[in-house]
Amino acid sequence: MFYLIAGIATLLFILVIIVFKEKPKHPPSRAQSLSYSLIPDTSYLNPIIRLFKNLNFKLLVLTYGLNTGAFYALSTLLNRMVILNYPGEEVNAGRIGLTIIIAGMFGAMISGIWLDRSKTYKYLCHPNCLIQ
Repeated sequence: MFYLIAGIATLLFILVIIVFKEKPKHPPSRAQSLSYSLIPDTSYLNPIIRLFKNLNFKLLVLTYGLNTGAFYALSTLLNRMVILNYPGEEVNAGRIGLTIIIAGMFGAMISGIWLDRSKTYKYLCHPNCLIQ
């Protein structure tokens, strides 16, 4: 089933790359024509290359990937871990999972508010001093 979905998604991706153009041959309006003449021609590839050269973006991708992978691994294996050590406690395994999700939601909100107000995220994002 996943091979079929991957094949269809790949085929659609290739069709989008081949068939769709970045902008139309003729601008739809005079304002769009003027904006085409003012803005230099750029492709989608240049910003993506610049993004992957950015150290902060690489760190963001790495930390998000680790966080997401750890959460998915824990939530996938939680039921098995609880049932293996505590047979018959399926309801409590669900409660533990719910607690993890709610704690993550509140933790994300609180840390977001705190970082926005205190502006201490700048200390974490500076490439020369990751921890300060």
